[in-house]
Amino acid sequence: MFKKSALTTAMLAVLPFSVLSAQDIEHITITANKFEQASVDTLTSVAVVERAEIERANVRDVPTLLNNLAGIDVVRSGGYGQKASVFVRGAATKYTLVLVDGVRISDANSGDVSFTNIPVNSIERIEVLKGARAAIYGSDAVAGVINIITREQKGHQLALTSGSRNYGGAQLAGQFEADKLTVNYHFGYETTDGYDVTAKDPAQPRSKEHDRDAYDNTNMGVKLGYDLAQYGQLALHAQRSEGEADYDSAFGNDAYKFDNYTTKLAWQKQSDLLSQEASVSLAQEENTQFLSVLPAGGTPPPEDIYSTKRDEIEYRARYKLMPSLQLMGGVSRLNEDLSSSSAQFSIAERDNTAVFAAAFYDHARWLLNAVVRSDDYEHHGRANTYTTDLGFRASDIVTFRVNHGTAFRAPSLTNAFVKDSPWYLPNSEIKPEEGTYNEVGVTVDTENVRYDVAIFDNRIDNLISNEFDAQTSKYIPANVGRAQMKGIELSAQFSALGLEHAVNLTLMDARDQEKREDLPRRPGKAFNYVLSKQWDKLDVRLAMQYRDKRPSISYFDTDLPSYTVFNLSANYQLLEPIALTMRVENLTDKAYFNSVASKTADGTLLPYEPPGRQIYVGTRITF
Repeated sequence: MFKKSALTTAMLAVLPFSVLSAQDIEHITITANKFEQASVDTLTSVAVVERAEIERANVRDVPTLLNNLAGIDVVRSGGYGQKASVFVRGAATKYTLVLVDGVRISDANSGDVSFTNIPVNSIERIEVLKGARAAIYGSDAVAGVINIITREQKGHQLALTSGSRNYGGAQLAGQFEADKLTVNYHFGYETTDGYDVTAKDPAQPRSKEHDRDAYDNTNMGVKLGYDLAQYGQLALHAQRSEGEADYDSAFGNDAYKFDNYTTKLAWQKQSDLLSQEASVSLAQEENTQFLSVLPAGGTPPPEDIYSTKRDEIEYRARYKLMPSLQLMGGVSRLNEDLSSSSAQFSIAERDNTAVFAAAFYDHARWLLNAVVRSDDYEHHGRANTYTTDLGFRASDIVTFRVNHGTAFRAPSLTNAFVKDSPWYLPNSEIKPEEGTYNEVGVTVDTENVRYDVAIFDNRIDNLISNEFDAQTSKYIPANVGRAQMKGIELSAQFSALGLEHAVNLTLMDARDQEKREDLPRRPGKAFNYVLSKQWDKLDVRLAMQYRDKRPSISYFDTDLPSYTVFNLSANYQLLEPIALTMRVENLTDKAYFNSVASKTADGTLLPYEPPGRQIYVGTRITF
């Protein structure tokens, strides 16, 4: 699959620096299996972005955060507020389950996630779990899970930022405590004039699309925690973000407004042997597309509303049968409702009832995780999944792991029940897409270095594809596709020569097995390197991202060129409560693109333009 020399060179490039490590590296605790474990004990390929990392990098949006992680590539259709597709180990966005405090936030129709509209100000930590996790989390967790945990700011913090293209941002976050009650809050607002996100054909006349594509986002959130003493703890999490963004479209609507929220009420109680958790959650992802400038004397096109509303009830319990063995089980009921959308469906909502059971064994050098789950999706039938993870501690710092699992993605209600569409016909017999996942890996985790190698193979069968029907001149969904994504990830964190290093390399082969060709927009090589230095009051970070060439979608029939981009950030502690912040994105003003919007009559590609060099400066005040 890959040349041995390239792999050997990559490993040797990392290992010598590991020996020089001298700085302690934090041991991370995560919730990959829905309870807290040391990351190395989850037996899962995992990446974690902490709040401290977000503030050191001064990143403005979630896609930028994710794009530095091993195995993840982000394809953007412009700047802030524009669509960003996140590929986890080569799988499209819809095959990764995205959660906010454990609550699903995707569009149930397309599987898209509005990553650009998730405010960075609201984030305490991001956990990225790679591999099939459907046995724990259910539908969509085919390639992985991105779980965003919301803000838990100690004290209070005010952040003000201004920057390129008239960007302005203000964020406030903090915490209050009173006896048994803890209140965390955050508020945020950001706006930018933006820029023209698509290249234009000079041979064509000016149109409504020759304009800046602006963006604004207003958000707020609260987390309440109350200690009920012997009766456990109550928690209420609520997040909301709303705003508008312009985009380029040759016909019809060219702007959208969004109104997204998640709310979760949870109870948990723990004892030495038994832990119980119950929760009820409500969520909405709503995107309304409209025309930004009304035509003089004309009739504006109708608004297109894409609305997903969810409510879910879940209960789970974990029992320590013996010191080395824990058993866990749970049940959930999820409702998805698309009835507020402008599209018409013969059936506009569905329920899913799920039960799962798990065992976690940890004794001496051996670890074993086994999970089974059964999901009963209304109208689509039952899907059964499982995950088995085996680990061996070769020493106190080296752990080997082997993972195998299955996963699925339920069809959308559009696939099965759309009606009166000018483009699509429903297929009520459509089946879930199915995934099979295998991984072999090793982790070295000491006080001074964290090093990980993962070899993965992810296959998705029964892919749903819209097939053109000549008799009706419409598209009908069918289970006709197969895809395979296999590769290797190498990553390391260490200190050497007085500097901190975080480096990762992904080599991947992503293939459409039916068409026998490479999947579009997936680079074969991706390399990220973050170099940082901390002085007494000054912290500086230089990040490099390299992406190999990759095929475009078949319509454009070309390869997208490789590129390398540098980003620089710095923080200076002016006074004890006041820090000055700075970030320069695309430091060298590199002209590159990773997505094509259209092409001219002579075949010249017209890409989605990257934002070019951007500079942001600001201050953070802690009080």
